[in-house]
Amino acid sequence: MNLLTLLLDGLVEFVRRNPVTCLIILLFALAFPTLFKGFAMFVLYFVLGCILLVAVLALVIRWRFNKLRRQVEEQFGRGAPGNPFDGGFDASGRSAREGEVKIYRTAGTPEKRVSKDVGDYVEFEEQKDE
Repeated sequence: MNLLTLLLDGLVEFVRRNPVTCLIILLFALAFPTLFKGFAMFVLYFVLGCILLVAVLALVIRWRFNKLRRQVEEQFGRGAPGNPFDGGFDASGRSAREGEVKIYRTAGTPEKRVSKDVGDYVEFEEQKDE
C-alpha cells in the first residue's frame, strides 16, 4: 500500500511541477491514440529491458566476484603456515615447519630495461648550516 501511495504522490508532484508538459502529453494521447499507445509500449519495454539488464549484470558481477574469491582462497588461503584451516600444511601437502620461509620466482619476470652501465651512485651526507 505504501508503494502505491508513493507512486501516486510522485505522479501528482510531477504534474504540479510540469503542467505544460502534462497538457501536451494529454493532448497528444487524445489526438493520436494509436501512436501514443505505441510510444507508451516502447517506453514500457525500454524500462523493463533496463531493469532486466541491471539484474543480469548484478548476477554476472556477483558470480565473477565469487569466482575471484575462490581463486584467491586457493592461492593464499591454503598453504600459509599457521593457517588454522589447513592443519599446518604447505601448498605441496607437506608439513610446514614453523618459521620456514619459501621464496618462489615467477617465470614471467621481465629483465631490467635499463642497462647496468647507466648512472653513478653518489654518496652524500646532509649537513645543516648554522
